[in-house]
Order: sequence, then C-alpha cells, then structure tokens
Amino acid sequence: MKYKMVVSDLDGTLLNSNHKLSQYTIDIIKKISEKGIKFVIATGRHYKDARYFFNQIETGKYLISGNGSFVHNELGEVISRKSISKELTKKLLELKVQEGTSTSIYIGGEWFTNLMVPDYIEFHKESKFTPKVCSLENFKDKKVEKIFFIHKDREVIEKLEKQLYELGLDKELNIATSQPTCLELMDKSVNKGEALKNLLEYEKISAEEVIAFGDALNDKEMLELVGKGVIMGNGDKKLQNLLPNCEIIGISDEESEGKFLEKIYK
Repeated sequence: MKYKMVVSDLDGTLLNSNHKLSQYTIDIIKKISEKGIKFVIATGRHYKDARYFFNQIETGKYLISGNGSFVHNELGEVISRKSISKELTKKLLELKVQEGTSTSIYIGGEWFTNLMVPDYIEFHKESKFTPKVCSLENFKDKKVEKIFFIHKDREVIEKLEKQLYELGLDKELNIATSQPTCLELMDKSVNKGEALKNLLEYEKISAEEVIAFGDALNDKEMLELVGKGVIMGNGDKKLQNLLPNCEIIGISDEESEGKFLEKIYK
C-alpha cells in the first residue's frame, strides 16, 4: 500500500542525536510530498520549537506539538488546542518534588521554567527556543497545555511518576515520557494518537492509510492507531515490547526513516 499520510516524531526519529535534520531526509520528504503524500510532524516539543524543523522541510502539511496539545496547519493556523484545567495546574505546581527538579510549563506561545538545566540549551540549540526562567506561582490559576519535570537522575523521575499514580492523577492526566529523565503531563484526552485521529477525520483519510514513525513511549498511541507503525532501532525497548506488530528499522543517526520512505515510495 502507498500510504496517503506519513507522520513522524522528531527527536530520536527524524532528527539525529545532534538534533539535526539531514539534507537527504529533507529531499526525500519533498519527493514524496510532490506525489501528494501528506507529511506530518508529531512531537512533544513546543510548537515554536518544532516549527524550526517544519520550516526546513518546507512541504509539511501539519504539525502536532506538545504531544497533541496543539495541531497547526502549514500556514501556522491552529486546528485544535487542548489544555490542562486550572485546578489540575494548581495541584501539579504544588507537588513536592526533589531538589534539582526542573518544572516547566507550556502556555500558549510561551515556555516557562523554575530552573534552567543544560539539556534545555543542548536540546534546543538548533531552534534557539529556550524557556523564560521565573517563579511558577503566578500560573497556578491558569490553563496550560503541558507541564513537565526534568531531573538528571531517572530514579527521581520514576519516583515522581509513581507519586502521580498514587494520587490518582492518572485518571485526569495523560502521563508520558519522551526520555527517561523527563516526565510529561497533558490533559487526559491529549496524546499524539488522539490528535492524529482528529486530524484524519478532518482530512477524511483512514488510519489504515497512514504510516507513522516513533521511538519513545509518547509515540505509543500514534503507532497503535495507524496502518503501519515503525519503531526506530534506537527506540525505547519498552515501546518495542508493547508493540510487537510494529516494524523495527535502523537508528536515527543513519537517516533510517528517510531510507525507509525512499524504499516504499520509489
């Protein structure tokens, strides 16, 4: 089957380990776009951050950001937006977290954090989109699109995740990880799969006609939804075990997604 839509995660999937998009991959995406295939980015990154890579591709149709909190079209117009309630925001910002934990929020077009960590600079050096450092007290009565916690010790993040489940917050939130040291929280209805499902209804394309690429647990719902799910060789082993029907290909540092697309669309 020649799929009508290609959906791709960014980090660890479309981008290499230096968070760069190769010219080869860009050229392949342009070639398949010329055949009428719709290319979609689906990422946990903020819209402004991910837009840098979307603009490099030039022929992308949609951008799903914040793990599904936002969907924009190629013109930058908002197709959908979902937020965490004010009440939940307050609960999350009042959580007791271990010293050295960076708490961040995405609200509208901005990113705020209480603690700058080196990862923020390294991870976003291409797009140059970095957070404003400030107290998060003033956001306790706001709806936000995403809250996330980062700590260099993965055990601290695992302990925090366990705490959220013990408090029953998993009933109100989608709790996801894009990497072992980062815990991401969105409204319960928000994940890449749900955002994609709504987008497919909008485009009148069936899920069977879509191929998706990912590497982390926040890609799970998206990969389950589509006709063809592809996991990167450098992907999370938990994801590979949870989705045994997905094909595993090479690693992101070898332009494996681009090579795979070139093969199936030649």
